[in-house]
Amino acid sequence: MSKRRKIRTVLASSTVVVALCVAGCGTTTTNTSTPTKTPSGTSGTTSAMGKYPLVLAQQDGSPGYTENFNPFSVNDLGGVTYMYEPMYEINSLTGQQTPWLATSYKWIGTKKLQFTIRQGVKWSNGKPFTAADVVFTFDLLKKYPALDVNGIWSYINGVSASGNVVTFTFKTPNVPGWQYIAQQVIVYPPQFQKVNPVTFTNDNPVVTGPYVVGSFNSSQYTLKLNPLYWQKSLIKVPEITEVALSNNQTSDLQMSEGKFDQSVLFEPGIQKAYIDKDPKDYHYWFPLDSPTALYFNLTEAPFNNVKFRQAMAYAIDKQKIYKQGEYGYEPPANQSLLPPTLDSSWLDQSLAKKYAYNYSPQKALALLNSIGYHKQNGELIGPDGKQLSFTLECPTGWTDYIQDMQIIQTELGQLGIKVNTETPSVTTDTNDVETGHFQAALVYGWSESNPYYIYDYIMSSSESAPVGQTATFNANTERFNDPEADKLLSEYAKTTNTTKQHQIIDQLEQISFTQVPVVALVSGAGWNEYQTNHYVGWPTASNPYTAPGSLVVLTHLRPVQ
Repeated sequence: MSKRRKIRTVLASSTVVVALCVAGCGTTTTNTSTPTKTPSGTSGTTSAMGKYPLVLAQQDGSPGYTENFNPFSVNDLGGVTYMYEPMYEINSLTGQQTPWLATSYKWIGTKKLQFTIRQGVKWSNGKPFTAADVVFTFDLLKKYPALDVNGIWSYINGVSASGNVVTFTFKTPNVPGWQYIAQQVIVYPPQFQKVNPVTFTNDNPVVTGPYVVGSFNSSQYTLKLNPLYWQKSLIKVPEITEVALSNNQTSDLQMSEGKFDQSVLFEPGIQKAYIDKDPKDYHYWFPLDSPTALYFNLTEAPFNNVKFRQAMAYAIDKQKIYKQGEYGYEPPANQSLLPPTLDSSWLDQSLAKKYAYNYSPQKALALLNSIGYHKQNGELIGPDGKQLSFTLECPTGWTDYIQDMQIIQTELGQLGIKVNTETPSVTTDTNDVETGHFQAALVYGWSESNPYYIYDYIMSSSESAPVGQTATFNANTERFNDPEADKLLSEYAKTTNTTKQHQIIDQLEQISFTQVPVVALVSGAGWNEYQTNHYVGWPTASNPYTAPGSLVVLTHLRPVQ
């Protein structure tokens, strides 16, 4: 099944934030701009409305969709992306900022942040959108901490509105926190005032975005145009149909038959199975994310031993996973945990060279020997006299990950380690990893343009939770705990000095290389196939104006004339 990367609230770049304060935190700094009026690749905004619905295949749907358009829910449907809006849209690939429900923001010192809220925006029921709606949304996160997945209220102590200005006051300086706030989608107060927003499914949401709910059934649903949308002149897609994905084989066949305008599918032979069917109109662009990684439950032995984790980094042939398991789409990742897009600006090449973790069963075995393991009759025997074994899991239907697991199983088997593989449902796998009820799992990475967030997700103790409690999926679900990492992350959050930021990231990289909180395997690909027979204006490698699947895409698409 497609590995749908559930995008975190914040996707942004520190370099943009630094520019806000480096001119002098302690004074007022402002960022003001307006949304793009001429979408990339078009000549203007006057093209006619398209004739066809935009058919998307972006979300796992086995055994079937449940009608849930609550953006706070862990089980929300992908259509929420096109209905609810944040104050700013931020390109996760480049860090570019686009004002959305806010027209500008400014820092006053480093402990006060103000957003000017856009005027003239209406909710889909005709009521005016106001600064008070923004305050309500953030107060809701405070009242129900389960909704505050980015921990905003851990560093702010208040939010208030005066006219069309919303002010956030901070407990302590937190420069990166700007992006968590800016990308929080805003909800309509009357729909959330008298419900439990944690369990609320909201089957008929009132929104500010370009689409509202149309029809729904368990295999697909439609979104129809919001006639009151404040940017309606930019929207040329009359309707969206979201199709429930079942398994890779079925979904890949549907894609090859041209049934999806855009999809997020793993296709082993994309050129032959898809592109060659219609080279003119069938395309793909797989932007690379932070690494797909092998997560161990660090609350258990031997996973809590750093030499064991280092051994695993040597014991797995990443080239084989790249070429065989991932069919040449996802190149081997280094242990920095950074995506390739950040290597030139952030990677410490000396560390990468020193801790290359090139495939070496001999080095792996030497490390395992050093912590009391020895090979006997083809089995790796531990200090307890038993063969080292553990269970590795990934969701059922994720055919590439299943092949990756088989490669790992074979290679560790050659060292004498018994690896049992399991393929539970997506829901079960997610719950296992989030609650810490697993031994090892394959987990995809984040799409980020700032290394701070990657290290915050993977290393920060605040991102984790005790076993039995829920941590955000593919954040610190391995339960890594290092006071030095926490200290460095805290220091980064307080500084706008670019030199110091790089120094801190270098130290966090060293922790990643030496302590191996997770074992980096390959640079995760953001699966993204699209067709240009109905609509053009998609983001591409040569024009990455936004990440695939974002709300911004809908303001750029234009019908084929």
